[in-house]
Amino acid sequence: MAICNPLLKNCQQQTENPTVYTNNIIQAVFSIFLIVGVIFFILNIILAGYNFINSQSDPKKIESAKLQLTYAFIGILVIFVVFALLKLIGYILGINGLENLTLSLPTL
Repeated sequence: MAICNPLLKNCQQQTENPTVYTNNIIQAVFSIFLIVGVIFFILNIILAGYNFINSQSDPKKIESAKLQLTYAFIGILVIFVVFALLKLIGYILGINGLENLTLSLPTL
């Protein structure tokens, strides 16, 4: 009998099958990165809006706020491109953990 982490779903099954465990780790890590990326995106949108409001028609401040907004959208786009690439790599190489990767919130 293996030692299990009680926070993991189907702990006993995961320790008996290392592939399932690895797939769940990949899923959890990507979900955490996704959540952090989306929170960062939302904060940047809010801060860019605040900078637009407080720009007082200063062209430098308006340009800075536009760049911040652009970088926020580029960042969220990169996150979803990485997701698509991971799924594509999983499909091409036949890795079930990557091929079945889904966007979900981590749960206990």
